[in-house]
Amino acid sequence: MGIELQLVVSRGTARGLINGSSAADYGEVISLCKVLYLEGDYQLAADLLQLAKTLQPTPLELAQFGSIDESSTRMKGAWEGMTSHSPPACQS
Repeated sequence: MGIELQLVVSRGTARGLINGSSAADYGEVISLCKVLYLEGDYQLAADLLQLAKTLQPTPLELAQFGSIDESSTRMKGAWEGMTSHSPPACQS
């Protein structure tokens, strides 16, 4: 799958998860969040993190994908390292 098609599919899937038309799985939410962040779609990535906060991950999912705080910290560190883009204002 080409990178453009992958990004389009990722964005569509993320929007479906956020608006509730698709069932949200913790691992999928975190994985999509990372993909969208890497592609520069910071707002959609932040929206997915907000969705992930409402989910109840199992201990196995936490071990595999990390906690919300860990994901937020990793992204914040990467945002600080970028010069051409800035992250959205985070709301806690």
